[in-house]
Amino acid sequence: MVSRREILATSCVALASASIAGCSRADLGLAKTGHLQLKTVTLRWGHDGRTYSDQPLMISFGGDGERIDGRYDPDFLVDAVGAPDDIVVGEDRHRELGGRFEVKYGLGFCGEDFADDERIGCRNARTSRDDFNRVQFGDRAEVGLSDDRFEVHSVSEDEVRTDGAEVTTFDFAELHEDHGIDPDEW
Repeated sequence: MVSRREILATSCVALASASIAGCSRADLGLAKTGHLQLKTVTLRWGHDGRTYSDQPLMISFGGDGERIDGRYDPDFLVDAVGAPDDIVVGEDRHRELGGRFEVKYGLGFCGEDFADDERIGCRNARTSRDDFNRVQFGDRAEVGLSDDRFEVHSVSEDEVRTDGAEVTTFDFAELHEDHGIDPDEW
């Protein structure tokens, strides 16, 4: 006959195993599908004992049938914006920026998979430069979220209609001249 202690021990081991399996699945980030709603490039640097962080590129998309809006500095992100729905950062520019700044790429996705209820939710997170370049506005993508980073698994191009764009330019170096960035270098 099986003792009460043996049953409890077996139950505890089974529960612990299930908990660990559930945690590891959550850490891997089950794939979610949504449309691209945000692209950012964030630079971080130090000057005179202080740390600064700002975005020479921040462009967003409202969703089905809406506009692409945002701003970027073409001197910092040369050739990055071929068109509002064609935003990529090349290896040479990435390497050049990485020599002076900590560079972080960000994506934001919206869709039912990102909502806690039956409505649409959104989520923004860091990503690799390759995944940043891989997905564009108008695209729907399947992404995983792990350690607060998106990993793009697949992309369905031009799944969402865009109705125009208003992307402006600005002078990032001039804006941060007092923070150690020399506008003459850019």
